[in-house]
Amino acid sequence: MAHCRVSFTGSDGTVHLVTVDADSLYEAIGLAVAEFRADKLTETPGPMTEFTVAIERPPVEHRIRFIQVAKWAERTAADGPAGMVKRQRVKDLPKPAAPPEMPIILGTLLYIGCFA
Repeated sequence: MAHCRVSFTGSDGTVHLVTVDADSLYEAIGLAVAEFRADKLTETPGPMTEFTVAIERPPVEHRIRFIQVAKWAERTAADGPAGMVKRQRVKDLPKPAAPPEMPIILGTLLYIGCFA
């Protein structure tokens, strides 16, 4: 079952939105229409009403130390040309000013510490 935000724009331009739990897009819209009909402040959607369904997934969190980013950016052709392009994109990012006591990693790109 997914947590879904279902919305539509009424004839006056007002966006109406409700959150439902459903197993399919069609079920989400059916449940949402029932909610919209039950709400006296919401325009009743018609047969040609276009709905937007946004599925809300649980957030994913990753923790990576900055030194790991530096090591990753230094790898060579392990992932082929696409991997090399991704790494080069990170290497080409503007470098922040580092405090004098901070050692420089990669010569021109990464510093140990936090970005502001």
